[in-house]
Amino acid sequence: MRILYCNKYNFPFSGTEVYMFELMDLMRAQGHEVALFSMADPRGQPTPYDQHFVPHIDFKSPPQGWMARAKLAAHAIYSTDARQRLRKVIAAFRPDVAHVRNIYHHLSPSILWELKAQGVPVLYHLNDFKLLCPTYNMVAKGRACERCRGGHFRHVLTEGCYAGPPGSALLLMAEAYFHRWLGTYRKCIDQFLTPSRFAREKLIQNGFSAEKIAVLPHFQKLPAQAAPNAAPNAPILYFGRLSPEKGVADLLWAMKHLPQVQLQIAGDGPQRPELESLAHELHLTNVKFVGHVGGKVLDYMIASSRFTILPSRAYETLGKTILESYAWGRPVVASDLGSRRELVDQGETGLLYPAGNVEQLGRAISFLVERPELVIQMGVTARRFVQTQHTPEAHYHAMMRLYTQMRPWPPARKAVAPSITPAPLRIAFIGGRGTVSKYSGIETYYEEVGKRLVEMGHDVTVYCRSYFTPALPKYHGMRLVRLPTFRSKHLETFVHTWLSTVHVMFGGCNIVHYHAQGPALFSFFPRLVGKKTIVTVQGQDWQRKKWGRFASFTLRLGELASARLPNRTMVVSRTLQRHYQTTYGVETTYIPNGSVLRTRVAPSQVAEWRLEPDNYILFLGRFSPEKNCHLLIEAYEKLDTSAKLVLAGGSSYTNAYVDELRKHQSDQILFLDWVHGPALDELLTNAALFVLPSDLEGLSLALLDAMGAAVCVLTSDIPENREVIDGTGFTFQPGDATDLARMLRFLLSDAQTRIVAGRNGQARVRERYLWPRIAAEIGHSYVELTDRTGVLDAYPPAEAPERAATEQVG
Repeated sequence: MRILYCNKYNFPFSGTEVYMFELMDLMRAQGHEVALFSMADPRGQPTPYDQHFVPHIDFKSPPQGWMARAKLAAHAIYSTDARQRLRKVIAAFRPDVAHVRNIYHHLSPSILWELKAQGVPVLYHLNDFKLLCPTYNMVAKGRACERCRGGHFRHVLTEGCYAGPPGSALLLMAEAYFHRWLGTYRKCIDQFLTPSRFAREKLIQNGFSAEKIAVLPHFQKLPAQAAPNAAPNAPILYFGRLSPEKGVADLLWAMKHLPQVQLQIAGDGPQRPELESLAHELHLTNVKFVGHVGGKVLDYMIASSRFTILPSRAYETLGKTILESYAWGRPVVASDLGSRRELVDQGETGLLYPAGNVEQLGRAISFLVERPELVIQMGVTARRFVQTQHTPEAHYHAMMRLYTQMRPWPPARKAVAPSITPAPLRIAFIGGRGTVSKYSGIETYYEEVGKRLVEMGHDVTVYCRSYFTPALPKYHGMRLVRLPTFRSKHLETFVHTWLSTVHVMFGGCNIVHYHAQGPALFSFFPRLVGKKTIVTVQGQDWQRKKWGRFASFTLRLGELASARLPNRTMVVSRTLQRHYQTTYGVETTYIPNGSVLRTRVAPSQVAEWRLEPDNYILFLGRFSPEKNCHLLIEAYEKLDTSAKLVLAGGSSYTNAYVDELRKHQSDQILFLDWVHGPALDELLTNAALFVLPSDLEGLSLALLDAMGAAVCVLTSDIPENREVIDGTGFTFQPGDATDLARMLRFLLSDAQTRIVAGRNGQARVRERYLWPRIAAEIGHSYVELTDRTGVLDAYPPAEAPERAATEQVG
């Protein structure tokens, strides 16, 4: 499933974002594809959709001039810019559902209308009470407030609950009334999700439909082991935002009567100077402000504390700091307000006291400080509570049930592909050798994409070389046109592409799709007779070591032609996309290569090759100099291992190079011809390790196939490879046989590491590189190029006829 998360901050600004990024990681780990729509901020991790993010806005430092301020105010209420930018993300990502978190002001609720217009179901996940209170937290004058109940938002002006200037309060009121009158939340939200029963009840009390509100508390990851018991002089801890509604001032007044207890305050916010001044006035030498902390530092502070305090005077939708404390085996003293009773079991996992009652807060702290054994027992119970009630696994399944209620998943299989109205597109493939006989990436691309385009209802013609493709009229529904050529390193592709281009110009194709940079030289000619042309670039072919100066120069012209001559240029990697943008100023379409998921095949053929499962290193591909097979052999010969080295593939007009490689053949180094079909499935899935030592790639299909087979991969550290395997595989220094040998030793000695990496690689393929999705994206690109609005309406990308996302072979 493709899930689009919408949140105004793209970095861990608060607990809201921490939860969201953890949820996104959880979804990725289960094989789903996720994307983020947000506001641009350099503190966030880069994403493929950053160019569509809303530019950074700082409402605390508004621009000068009334016109600029008026524009900013309008953006906060309803941003057409954010809506247009989201439209581009939806077009590129094509989400199944949208999960909306904190969107106010910087993105604005306008994006909800765009999601509705695009037919994307919306899950609105509350992290505050903004729907009920213009100031988010239902607090006025330091106390919980419900004066705006029922949509009476004018009280934001009369109650003095907003600490900013009156003009900002007026804007908050206008925003709330505008979207209430517009019906934004009633019309655009398919499902509301609250993290507590209390928050759900507040929505219902304010007129929201109970049927559309689900409850799902946040999950909490547990450290492997609970923290050791706190030292006798360990501090107590408050961690969170420093603002009036959080009740930290109450905590400081309580600490005045507990001089023997040390308190650490971890956090920052608008009230920090006031709180530090108060601590100074009260002579609180036992209180230390440590500022904002996070990650391992915060974990250490929680684990080193006796217990933690949540003195908030606000309702809070959940209070995730409670769960974070429990995870480390630390009980919590919390104000008895809002959702706290759903987490704090009085006397079992912590203590509750009346919100705002400083005396009772002091007594609760003193009670636990004097009973360290009780604190230990409460901590054990609290950790068990998280372990049984707030696991990531249970949260994932509950969230998926909500998503699938809005958009059933997986999509139902269709016995017959939907018809396309008007008539289907007629597409020609030119540039590769053909189909049926496996040779390289282009031929695999032809077969995997072509047959799926046929399933979509398109008419596909593949121009094949007579010597390569059997004399068949059709293959997997694709019409085959076999034409002759010279069997020559320098003339074969040129002559065949020329003959194919002449033939296609007088045929009935709408789109002529050229593959690789050499054939791109011909991509302008079909345009002269009204056809659309596309070139897919698989790599910078002119850099391949097998070419001489003239051939390399010609292919360099082919690269220029691929940028200038066709109607559209497709690239298979982000690295190539950046190259075309930087070198030629051309905006290309990124559509990667694909693969399938393979399951382990019982060994049969591998035994005939005298190979043992999980005890051989595998290379698949052309035996050409830029693939660096010689480097792999050199590194392997440095090892002392029982694992064999298998190189499966063949020559690409590089016979002298292959002859040199084959001199190393032995009982331990095995050369195989091109392998495909069931034999390839068996060879791949039983390998211990796949190695790609090349110094030049576009997007290796062999690499994707290995990852799809859950095989651990080791590649040269070049941008094209890093882009694919980042976080799922291993790399070595390009051209360095010693470093390659070092990594081979490491991975061959650690089977568990290989297993984990293999699973992660397969998850990456499931998430990004399955052929059904790739073919659907290509088909949609064809339709866009021909401006056939009727086809787009009848066959939107979000409903591309995919096989199940977990398509498997073997």
